[in-house]
Amino acid sequence: MAVLQAGDIEMMRSVSTTLLVLLTTTAPAWAADYLTPGPDLRPSYPTQWEMGEDSGLHIEAGVRYWYSFGAQKHQIGPYTQTMDTKTHAGEVFVRVDDRPTRSYLEASGAYGVAHEGTYTTNGGPAVNLPAARLGYGAADFGWLPFGTDQASFGFVTGYHYTYDSPDTGRANYTTAKSSSDIAWSNATGLWSVGADSKTNDFHVHGLKLGVAGRIDMGMFDITGEAAATPYAWVSGTAGSAQVGPNGPFAGGPFGATSLQASPAAINGFGYGASGKLMFGLKPTENLAVRFGGRASYLQGAYDVTWDQATITHPTANPSAPPAFSAPTLAKQGIISNNNPFSMLRYGLLVEVSGRF
Repeated sequence: MAVLQAGDIEMMRSVSTTLLVLLTTTAPAWAADYLTPGPDLRPSYPTQWEMGEDSGLHIEAGVRYWYSFGAQKHQIGPYTQTMDTKTHAGEVFVRVDDRPTRSYLEASGAYGVAHEGTYTTNGGPAVNLPAARLGYGAADFGWLPFGTDQASFGFVTGYHYTYDSPDTGRANYTTAKSSSDIAWSNATGLWSVGADSKTNDFHVHGLKLGVAGRIDMGMFDITGEAAATPYAWVSGTAGSAQVGPNGPFAGGPFGATSLQASPAAINGFGYGASGKLMFGLKPTENLAVRFGGRASYLQGAYDVTWDQATITHPTANPSAPPAFSAPTLAKQGIISNNNPFSMLRYGLLVEVSGRF
C-alpha cells in the first residue's frame, strides 16, 4: 500500500487549484457555444434536404374515421326503390400547404368496412340489406388569399369519385344471345335458356366548386368548406331493377316468351352540394386531432338501357310428326329516359394527422 508524502499532497493541491480556475473561467464560454450551435454542429443529413419554417411548404398526412348515414332513391318507370344505410369507413389523406401562396393540395381515399341498413321496393315492407359497398377518393386544390395567416378564406375546387352500391337483391335476365343459345328437344319441343343476375353498381364522378376557410390559433384550429357539385356523371348497373319482362326461362312448344336479356345499365348526370366542418386540437406542434362532420347530396336523372329477347317456341312439324321445328330468338335494345334519383350521405368525422 502506497503512502503519500507531504510533497505529493502539496503537488495534488496545486493541480486541483489550477483545474478549478480553468473550469470557472471557461465554463460560460463553453456553455454559450453549446447552446448556440456553431458551424461545427451540423445535422447528419445534407442541409439542402431540410424543410424548415422558412420554406413555407408543409406536408400533413393522417387517417380519418367516418361514421355515416346514407339514403338513396331510384325510380325507373314503375319501379321505385329506397335504400337507407349506416357505414363505418376508414380514410387516409395527405395535404401539402404552400404558405407563401396560401394554397394547398389534398388527396384522400377511403373504403367502407362495415354496413347495415334496410331497403323498400315499390312502397313495400322494409327489408334488411344483405350487403353494401362504399368507396371514395378525392383530389382538391384550395386557394385562401383573403384574411391573415391566422384566419384565411378563399376558394376550393376538385374532383371526387364515389362508389356507393347497397345490395338490394338481383333481377334475373337471360344470357341467350341468339337462337343457338336455346337448348331444346326435337322430340318433345321442350326448351330452356340460361340466366344470370347482377347487384347494384353505382359510380359517381363529380366536379367540386366552392369556398373554404381556416382559423389557426396555434394549439387550436377550425377548418371548413361549402361547395357545389355543378356536374356529376353517374353510371353503373341497376342490378335489382326488373326493367324488362321476366317470364319462364324454360317451357314447352307453341307460343312465344319475352325476357329481359341484359343487366339494366344506367348513364346520366346529377348536381348537388357538399360541406365539411372540423375542430382541431394540437397537443404538439406536429400532431393534430380533429372532430367534425361531413355531408354530400346529389340528385339528377339517368337513362336506363337493356336488351329484350323474344323467344319463339318450337312448333310441330306437320310433315314429320311428332318432330318440332327449331325455336328462334330475336333481340331488341330498349331505353328508358330521364329516370330520377337522389343520393345523400352525412356523418361524424374523426381525424388524426402528423405534420412534417
